[in-house]
Amino acid sequence: MQPLVIYNARVITLDPQRPLAAGLVVDGERIQAVLAAGEVAGALAGAGEAIDAGGATLVPGFIDTHVHLAVTGLGMLAVDLDGVDAIAGLLERLQAGAAGQPAGALVAAMNFQPELNPENRCPTPEELDAAAGGRPVYVMDRTGHQSVVNHAALAQLELPEGTPGVGRRPDGRFSGVLADEANTQAFTRLWPQFAAQAGLENAYRLAARQAVQGGITTLHALDDLDDVRLLLSLRGQLPVRVVPYTQSKDVAAVQALGLRQIGGCGAVMVDGDFTPHTAALLEPYTDRPETCGKLYYRDEELFDYVAAAHQAGLQVALHCVGSAAIEQLLNVYAEVLARWPRADHRHRIEHFELPAPGQAERARRLGVYLGMQPAFNHYWPHHGEYPEVVGPERAGRVDPLASLLAQGLPVGLGSDSPVTPLRPLLWLHSAVNHSNPAERISVQAALELATRGSSALAFEEKDKGALAPGMLADFVFLDADPYAVPPEQLGAIQVLRTYVGGRLVFDARDEAAA
Repeated sequence: MQPLVIYNARVITLDPQRPLAAGLVVDGERIQAVLAAGEVAGALAGAGEAIDAGGATLVPGFIDTHVHLAVTGLGMLAVDLDGVDAIAGLLERLQAGAAGQPAGALVAAMNFQPELNPENRCPTPEELDAAAGGRPVYVMDRTGHQSVVNHAALAQLELPEGTPGVGRRPDGRFSGVLADEANTQAFTRLWPQFAAQAGLENAYRLAARQAVQGGITTLHALDDLDDVRLLLSLRGQLPVRVVPYTQSKDVAAVQALGLRQIGGCGAVMVDGDFTPHTAALLEPYTDRPETCGKLYYRDEELFDYVAAAHQAGLQVALHCVGSAAIEQLLNVYAEVLARWPRADHRHRIEHFELPAPGQAERARRLGVYLGMQPAFNHYWPHHGEYPEVVGPERAGRVDPLASLLAQGLPVGLGSDSPVTPLRPLLWLHSAVNHSNPAERISVQAALELATRGSSALAFEEKDKGALAPGMLADFVFLDADPYAVPPEQLGAIQVLRTYVGGRLVFDARDEAAA
């Protein structure tokens, strides 16, 4: 089979040996050669197929290290509340989503941000009852750490008396808001119900399609055990490469699937988030000094889980937002590694949003890798609600990307989709234009984190993350050069085409024609 030659391109290889090139030669799934301008003519003479890139910029395929793929796809089939800035508008969308649904069908909605409406409140159960015509309603906020349900959905949950996180009004009536354990129960019980209605296989295909549209060629899917079983059966049929990180405490079951990774968020996360005050902090919240948030594990419980996974040879990745959660997991990693040393384990901490002084250096010494989400700062800048919630000093330390890189931490990037979109150009924009100028990084650094840095989080740096001979032919055509556009325009760059293993999996021209 004759090789494929791509020419008339500006190739950003992210290979230190040859940072820029004019074309690529692809043989099967891998890159055979990277071409200088003077080498293109010779390569074309022996090409089986040639593609004129038309001056487009080529970059390595982006790697999203943190995607909840099942929920992302299901969210595309649910009611989308993105940008809704009034309770009336929310109720109108829910009413439209419920129309035509059978009685008893679950009405699910995504991307609710209560702070966007002038009342800064959640809808009441009575309002949801009326909008959905008595059908059960489940509204997940954008972070996933808080939800709102109506009376019909609450009845389905059958939460035991005293379940933490069930919201109450001053008169004791149910407020509709679920946080903490109640929110986790809603997530683990109601999403499977919606998946059965909407079709999980269809959801996976939709989410994978959205990923390659954004230029993502590999994603780390942090999904629940049963969902991962279905995902593995589909993996060869999807346009994107998938690395599953199973959100399960069942180490033996994960091993039986032949997987290398375990953990994520959902039922295995170490703490919550800032909005419902469940992110675990070493010092009290500023606006609620009676609480430091919530650790979801007892120390010995977390140790037993991590130790079992570590001894089984698995890589562990766990959600830690606040300083107390980070401290707890670092303590566990330190003890596990002291008892059972393992070189290059690459255990991960996801988010690492508000570390305390000294924790980054401790993570570096332990060999911990970090999965960060720059677009958090785009949606929730450090000067937004953070000063009120955690105080000005701690607010200035939220999402400390540049500081972590300066201390030598290995970092990869991701979306935490559906929390933020599957749009790596938004990650670049957010990292370069961080709301805290001290935490801004260069375009070069952002590109490296989204490709080479992210590949290392799953032990894949020998195959992915750069365009060099022998590497997988995963690359993306962009309509502009990230090095050349003004920093504030990085997020406007469009993906023209996405290739995975030398195969075209997305072409914007096809989308335009459709």
